[in-house]
Amino acid sequence: MGSRTAKHRGAVATEGGVVVTENILGQLLAKGVTKAAPHTAPWLLGAGLTVPAMITHEMWGAASALPWASAGLALSGTAVTGATWLVSRWRHALGRFQSTATAGAASGYLLAATITGPFERPTLDLWFWAGGTLCALWNVRNIIRPKIDPEGTMVAPGGPGALFKTLFTDQDRVDVEAVRNVRVGATAISGTVELGGGDTAADLQKALPGIESEHGLPMGSLTATENRHNAGQPTVTLTNPLLLEQPVPYPGPSAPGGSVADPFRVAMFQDGTPFGLEIVGSHLQFMGMTGAAKTTAGAWNLWGEFITREDGALIVVDITKGEQTVGPARTALHGAVTTKAAARKFFKQDLPAWAAERLEEFGKAGLIAWQKGCGFPYLLVHLEEAADVFEHIDMAEFINLARMLRSAGGGFVWSLQRADSTQMPTIVKGQGGGKVCFGVESSHDAHWGLTDAQEKAGARPDQWRDRQPAMAYADTRGVTPDRIAMPQRWFDWGTTNDERVANFRAHCEAHPASARPVDKTTEKLLATLATTPAGVTGGPADDETKEASVTGDYLRPDPEFDAQDAANPVDPDAELADVPDVPLGKPESERLSREDALLVLGRTIENFGDGRPFAPKDLYGVLVATGYRRGWLMNNLAARVKAGELERDEENGTYRVRALASA
Repeated sequence: MGSRTAKHRGAVATEGGVVVTENILGQLLAKGVTKAAPHTAPWLLGAGLTVPAMITHEMWGAASALPWASAGLALSGTAVTGATWLVSRWRHALGRFQSTATAGAASGYLLAATITGPFERPTLDLWFWAGGTLCALWNVRNIIRPKIDPEGTMVAPGGPGALFKTLFTDQDRVDVEAVRNVRVGATAISGTVELGGGDTAADLQKALPGIESEHGLPMGSLTATENRHNAGQPTVTLTNPLLLEQPVPYPGPSAPGGSVADPFRVAMFQDGTPFGLEIVGSHLQFMGMTGAAKTTAGAWNLWGEFITREDGALIVVDITKGEQTVGPARTALHGAVTTKAAARKFFKQDLPAWAAERLEEFGKAGLIAWQKGCGFPYLLVHLEEAADVFEHIDMAEFINLARMLRSAGGGFVWSLQRADSTQMPTIVKGQGGGKVCFGVESSHDAHWGLTDAQEKAGARPDQWRDRQPAMAYADTRGVTPDRIAMPQRWFDWGTTNDERVANFRAHCEAHPASARPVDKTTEKLLATLATTPAGVTGGPADDETKEASVTGDYLRPDPEFDAQDAANPVDPDAELADVPDVPLGKPESERLSREDALLVLGRTIENFGDGRPFAPKDLYGVLVATGYRRGWLMNNLAARVKAGELERDEENGTYRVRALASA
């Protein structure tokens, strides 16, 4: 980015996304600061200690005061030495010992000089010898360790690695004993921070914002991840978050003609390295709010890589946006499902039949799972606006299909705005293997898009919302534990929406589905899709078809009723006769008892215990069976919401069973 951080004590500067130290040598020379100046401090302090020694000897050197003075100076010296040991606990063992030894030696000299006088021998001889040794040791330490210039910029003789260590050893927010295994890269520095005093990775994560602030780092520069083998040795990585402030252009396919088993280059991490997404062997979830670029960055980058590989077939299901999503990619897709009727048939009949036949073929070939070079294409089914799809298919069948598909050499990707139980049953989320979370509205929403490990590592997709599209966190195959909470930015297909659509469409046309032949079993599946009414060919929606058929029933001639109408014509201008009001519900004498009615209601609601949303109209049978009116039903639903048994969606006017809603 070419920008530098504000100068501050211990500031780390960044140039072009690379972590560097400020070059201040010219500044120091220009200001006339000599190299010897920093090394005079220990000698001046040592010599200056003779002044208080002269004063204390003059005040308390007499025989009458000496016992009390000696005891007091001994106690105060012990206190100073002990305090030095305690407050230097975050330093290296050698530095802690040296600081404590210096405090003890100075206290001892002051006591001895008070008794004998500072210039009496052998007190003077011992002070020259011991004091000179300590001053020389401090000079050696000052030469080797990182230093800070007058403007507050660290200059580390050991380079960025030494500077990185100082970030943690020069603070007291957590107990750091050492920083080891430091690795310096072109755009990142990482190392193992050894914690003491019972501190854990969680304690260090809480301290990172303060460390960033103290050293003038951009927010989000430091990330800490747990070490499964040692809770007191987390891995910390220093990167430049400003590297991803601007969109990252799509760089082109990473492995054209390769296998879908190889990683897909779809994004760039904050440390400047590419993100290699692995899709084979698990399902995948995309989540993010509207405007976070789940489709134009998430789906399009995934599809853009997939269609350049030779051993995969791609089917997209989108019954909400339909052609808006599918249109630019149409030539590269093996199939698309854009209506509710087609989706129901696809998940209930077509895909299960394909999976069953594929599993039989795997058995004959001696395969227990799909693998690179097995001779069968990998089938990827991508569900855009998956919540709408889930609402119109049998979720119990989908759950079984998810297990089956993975064994049969395929995988699901479902994309939705909020993966809570109002959008999808909890058990479905358990079938997913990886998560990619784009920007979300709040930290509460983030919980549904992140894994537990990402939350513990401090991932915060709510910081982006829809203001930084294509920013995301990923915990999927191919992501190491130290990167699950490292921000990444998915590639951008253009600078405007028109440019994005044009570029993506051109990419898809350059890699048509016809160039990637499939096996006979998959051919049958695609042929079934092509012949499904209102299916991939973009026919009328199923609701429209249903409406047309109902209208046809009324308009179709019926000889019997037409004859009756001819014999008894109806006068459309005649006045209507009064009809007495018919109250809803049954008379009170015919209703069930209140206890029995509540039992009927409870059993009916249990039918929705799988997490499906339901509306009051879905409980019409309860009113018929009990004889009560709608007001009684609504009051009971409200009471169950208040009691925590149900959750109400105010926007849609639907309810869900709380047991799943809170899962």
